[in-house]
Amino acid sequence: MKRIVLKRSVIAVALTLPVTPLVLAQEATEKPIPKVVVTGSNIARIESETSSPVQTIRAQDIKRLGVSSVKELMDTLTSSDRSALSDDGGSNSFAGGASSVSLRALGKQSTLVLLNSRRVAPYPLADYNEVFTNLDTLPLDAVERVEILRNGGSSIYGSDAVAGVINVITRSDYRGLTVSGSFNRSVEQKSIRNGTVSVTGGFGDLDTDRFNVLANVEYFKRNDLFWREVVDDINPTYGEYFGTVAPGSGLMFGNRGTPSTFSFPGNLIGQGPLPGCATKNAGGLCVYDRFSRFQATPAAERVNSLVSARFKVNESTEAFAELLYSHTTTDYNGAFNTYGSNTSNAVWGDPSTGKGRTFIYRGLPATHPLNTSGEELELRYRFLDDPSYRKSTSDQYRALTGLKGSLANQWEWEAALGIMGGKTKDRSRGGFFSDSGFKEVIGDYNIDDPLFFNRAYKLGQINSPEVINKLFPENGYDGKVTQTFIDLKASGQVGNIGGRPVMAAVGGDVRHEKIRIMPTANLLAGDIVSNGASSADASRTNESLFAEVSAPVLEKLELIGAARFDKFPGFDGRVSPKIAARWQAADNFLLRATLESGFRAPNLTESAPSTKFAFSNSVVDPKRCDQAQALAGDLRAQAEALPGSDPNVALLLARADIVENNECAAGVASIVRNNPDLKPETSRSGTVGFVIEPVKGTSFAMDYFRIERKNEINTKSTSELLASELPVGDKFVKRLPVSQDKSFTAEERAKYGVTVGPLESTEGMFENVSKTRTSGVDLAIASRFSLPFGRLDVNGNGTYLLDLRNFAATRNGGSWGDNLAGRYGYSKFTANLLGALTTGAFTNSMRLVYFSPQKLQGDYYDEEYTKEGCAANDWGPGVCRVGSEVRWDYNLSYNGIKNLTLSLNVRNVFDQRPPLDLKGFNSAGGTIPQNLDDVAGRRIRVTAEYRFK
Repeated sequence: MKRIVLKRSVIAVALTLPVTPLVLAQEATEKPIPKVVVTGSNIARIESETSSPVQTIRAQDIKRLGVSSVKELMDTLTSSDRSALSDDGGSNSFAGGASSVSLRALGKQSTLVLLNSRRVAPYPLADYNEVFTNLDTLPLDAVERVEILRNGGSSIYGSDAVAGVINVITRSDYRGLTVSGSFNRSVEQKSIRNGTVSVTGGFGDLDTDRFNVLANVEYFKRNDLFWREVVDDINPTYGEYFGTVAPGSGLMFGNRGTPSTFSFPGNLIGQGPLPGCATKNAGGLCVYDRFSRFQATPAAERVNSLVSARFKVNESTEAFAELLYSHTTTDYNGAFNTYGSNTSNAVWGDPSTGKGRTFIYRGLPATHPLNTSGEELELRYRFLDDPSYRKSTSDQYRALTGLKGSLANQWEWEAALGIMGGKTKDRSRGGFFSDSGFKEVIGDYNIDDPLFFNRAYKLGQINSPEVINKLFPENGYDGKVTQTFIDLKASGQVGNIGGRPVMAAVGGDVRHEKIRIMPTANLLAGDIVSNGASSADASRTNESLFAEVSAPVLEKLELIGAARFDKFPGFDGRVSPKIAARWQAADNFLLRATLESGFRAPNLTESAPSTKFAFSNSVVDPKRCDQAQALAGDLRAQAEALPGSDPNVALLLARADIVENNECAAGVASIVRNNPDLKPETSRSGTVGFVIEPVKGTSFAMDYFRIERKNEINTKSTSELLASELPVGDKFVKRLPVSQDKSFTAEERAKYGVTVGPLESTEGMFENVSKTRTSGVDLAIASRFSLPFGRLDVNGNGTYLLDLRNFAATRNGGSWGDNLAGRYGYSKFTANLLGALTTGAFTNSMRLVYFSPQKLQGDYYDEEYTKEGCAANDWGPGVCRVGSEVRWDYNLSYNGIKNLTLSLNVRNVFDQRPPLDLKGFNSAGGTIPQNLDDVAGRRIRVTAEYRFK
């Protein structure tokens, strides 16, 4: 029997594996430990022996997590931002149908995503000005491991690697055929579900056959869900603060979810419902179940495929090729468009003129045959013939081929060339009017039109497709991105220090990229009410050179130096240096540190001449919101004083909602122009930490990190612009005259102290004015124990956020904002701990997930959610925060049947709700719930995997 012994060399390896099961033993046969390239370096070394903190998640760990996509996997990282763009929440994004990752809360453009250590083409549609990798195009089942470099990587990888690097590494040298399928569903809500089917096959032995080919195809499907199906099961506490979801508020449609008087066939206020109404409230007005069209989750389908091949040319040279292809579709469905005479005017930017436009809501004229009052009346109407959909379809690919090998002097080299890119078609219909179509089939809102709403479009009827096509035409974007590249690198020994090898790596690459984002003609003409437009058509070629040296200056001390030179057209060449140290202070104790400079070059959507027209939702007007809330409070008090059967009750309550939405959740046009004088963003980052093995089988790591990013390309937020608005003549904030005030009458303006008109738009340009700094501590623990009845593996990770601040150019002439650690969206401490017990054919694992509490307040300008702001809303201290979150997940795996593995994953074992989040709910106007986990409860995922020999 072979004796298992623990070698010092293996301890050294174990010390650098703080987040994966430790390699605790090596057979006495003394097989050499292979060298590999770990993310964050170009020099091959003993596995994970690195000066940089790298987290590794292996295929086995991924299965125990019970995730269905790479996006879900990234959301399990303690260093990632859970609010990063996802396809199921991207209906209002310029980049719908895509998902991203953001490390250190520095945004999706500052996290570089690699596939097998090379870049992946960005999503063809920029999210306004942000260019990023779509995680939904990466096949999860083909993944062998994911390495997360938790500090900057620009010295190795160039632009974008400011906050860190995600390197998805797929299987290699695979033989056989594996078929797997999984189904994920909420126990309580059967409509919350998705499924995945995957086939992986490989043939050829690289050693004996001199080749290996691997192919993987993965299909994912998720059904859609509307809030009416689940709103009755939301946390009942929300109903205590928001009348829209109070018990009994759903009337004939359900327990919760207040119906809307913006209905079909509609209401004329002061006269009553239009003919044909089947659902009326106590006040006699026609109502509609708006929650039936509030989408909680969009339907999605994805097909991801990967083919890779390796061929041994000779004993020192290997050829390789890889093809990645992905087809994704996301179907969004929205609320049917409404019309209300007292609705705040819609404002948006017109790309054809560079100016703002205004859509004015008018009453139904006395000349309309349905208006029998003899005077103009307020109309509340819902277009049930509105198609109201958005469909995002994307095809993305990467194809490459290359050679790698070793030279007689034992230097290893690799060269590759390839092409990657994609096309995205994003189309919407409904939800917003065509301005020209509205004027043609309904009427001109700029004049007193006696035929208003009495032309081709007929109120209370299902209108013809021809009329609907004019009123709600299809609009959207076509995006195309292409990148071609060639790269070369080599590494090997360049000398000795005291008999210890000095290793080096050198290389470079050339990359040509093109991007074209083209809005439809009606968006470019500013014809779609309340919609912006973003376009780009540009290309460039950039070159880079890099070098890295690892020098063992002492027996236990290794110093690493690296530098990369990148040249982008229009900017000076950028050098990104890095120095690092690794000190093996003792057999069971390692110290490490890094210091690096990084950068992000302006992307093509930022550097190309362009004007972007967007629309900011849920804007709080600091000069009118408090007054609107006071008026709304008085209106509600008046309603409470009336008998419930009085028709004025519904009118008063509806007006209170409208006033608050107009001024505290307003829509504001945002016009942003390009800036030819932009400079690259730059950063300085550093880490210092240690890894210790206090007892055999257990290692603990702690790394302090700090990143400061300067020259950030950004625009001042709408909130910042409003907070610094001048009393008169502000060039960044545009307001309508008080004569167009839809919220306050002249008497009410005097009573409540309203001195300015409603918001119309904000104007700005991209600038290098911002900067961000963040710091914290990453913790990791890993253990492996042999027990009398099996093996226990324990892995844990945690991130403690010490500081996160954004620079505010408009605050006191320019100063840092508040520390956001512990503020809304940024828990101070995030952690997870997983224990897996393997006994024979069974593996039972339990995972703990923890997020510390958060205050509701955002940065310094967020006055609505301070203690005083919460008190004004009658929110006590106990709910003026998001409480801590604790969730337990369980996974059971069984492989006792030949070639078959069965798994059961239970997410949220104890069926705990996420903590109450009044701000999240309020941000949607206090109407639409924002957290699907609140109603999903416990979820079950079953997986079966069969391997054919």
